[in-house]
Amino acid sequence: MKQVILIFAAAAMTAMAGCLPSERSATSSAGAREVLVVYTGNLLAELKPCGCSKEEDQGGIERRMQYLKDTRGKHRHVLLVDTGDHFKEPTRQGKLKAATLLTATARMKYDAVALGERDLLYGAEFLRERTQIPWVAGNLTVDRFEPARSRVKRFANGLTAGVIAVADADLFYDHVGLRIDDPRQTASRLVARMRAMEKPDVIVLLTHAQRESALGYLNLSGVDVVINGHIDTESDVVDMAPVRQDGKLFVQSSSRGQKMGELTVRIDADGEKSFAHNLVKLDSSVKFDSEMVKLYAQYNEKVEALFFETLAGKRDKSKSSSVYAGDSACQACHPAEHAVWSRSRHGHAYDTLRKINKAFDPECLACHVVGFNLPGGFISELDTPRLKNVQCEVCHGPGRGHASSPRSGFGSNAAAACKQCHVKNHSPRFNYAKYWPRIKH
Repeated sequence: MKQVILIFAAAAMTAMAGCLPSERSATSSAGAREVLVVYTGNLLAELKPCGCSKEEDQGGIERRMQYLKDTRGKHRHVLLVDTGDHFKEPTRQGKLKAATLLTATARMKYDAVALGERDLLYGAEFLRERTQIPWVAGNLTVDRFEPARSRVKRFANGLTAGVIAVADADLFYDHVGLRIDDPRQTASRLVARMRAMEKPDVIVLLTHAQRESALGYLNLSGVDVVINGHIDTESDVVDMAPVRQDGKLFVQSSSRGQKMGELTVRIDADGEKSFAHNLVKLDSSVKFDSEMVKLYAQYNEKVEALFFETLAGKRDKSKSSSVYAGDSACQACHPAEHAVWSRSRHGHAYDTLRKINKAFDPECLACHVVGFNLPGGFISELDTPRLKNVQCEVCHGPGRGHASSPRSGFGSNAAAACKQCHVKNHSPRFNYAKYWPRIKH
């Protein structure tokens, strides 16, 4: 009997011993905590993709807001940051887009928004008025505008994340009241101060610089993650593959908000950090958020009002004879070519704008009519109906003189005109040799 009891005791101890490793793992797993860093940048006032091509039908405030609502519903601890460059060009429509984008940004509740060189496009006052935007700029001092030097967010799971932002001085033009300190020295000082005072579990450094320069911040002591943003043009190809170095991670923001960057930072019970990176395409699989749909509709109404406001001035300038003849004049001598054109998508380009309620948008009209914003060019459907669509003169040049006195060689450099509208954003697969047969005439 005693032997049986010993056998059972030994078996029980063996069983208990076998459970210990798994119990330790469970304890370790239970002690691990996570924060999901979601990042954007290089938005360049992209409120909504134009829809000219399926490949480029990504991004926009309507999808971004819906993605954020869905993501926050799944993840309790989210840090939302942006690397800067929200604006694109200093036009009246551009400023309308900028104001709408910042309204959307405020409603999306970002935790930190860095400044890039394009963000000073409308002056410091334009930024200062947007008090709901959590601007952060470690090494920039702008007249009458004082962004935070750093930001800290504490999560319900006990984790603390610190955010610092610096920008490369070489990217900025001369701006009244702008002072730029050395970015690396500033970052080093701010990281040391944050580590000493706030004691964050993870520090995210937002850089606005060329990629090679930004990569150097991985060597900066105390930084865990470097997220870089900067593009020269909206057609730039961004290398978004993560770079891992010495337990740190470097990533770059997508162009025009087409993709959302996700970075899961996991800290185990021993304080060891690990990273999981993911990119989410904001394509047609992401629904439109109703709040942002309304905001975009309000922007559209303002653009339409701006369009009609400028009509009077354009009508006055167009009183002199136009340099454009219109497709009917071309048809008189080139009926076969005209027949091919009329069956092509070029021949119905204006109708596509009508269908999506964009026949008043200057940014769209430029590539869907003849000579928009040029002397004697398209003004409106009522004023210049003969200049609707992508007609012969878009490619071959103004033809009134040629129509009245025909000569050989006119418009022989038509191929060069294609690149004005067939750019990456609207026509990413454009290849003249492949596209030409579709409209050959």
